Amino acid sequence: MTKVVKFAISIPEEDFNKLEALRQQERLTRSKAVLQAVKLWEESKSMKKLIRKYEEGYKKMPETIGESIAWEKASLTALTKEEW
Repeated sequence: MTKVVKFAISIPEEDFNKLEALRQQERLTRSKAVLQAVKLWEESKSMKKLIRKYEEGYKKMPETIGESIAWEKASLTALTKEEW
């Protein structure tokens, strides 16, 4: 079983009130609300790293005009077959 640790934090009252309103709306305990926030923060940092890697790769090897046109044609063909 996972070990649980308690900790205390201090935040501005306005932020605490926002947290309370959000967690009550979602029917979460404070612990679950904070844990969700930490997980979202981790995911956000991971996503930013991936985006940075993508941008660096694109700068090293951007697509050509011909590739852009081909992607556009392929997208239009695929999307027109999709029921909306």
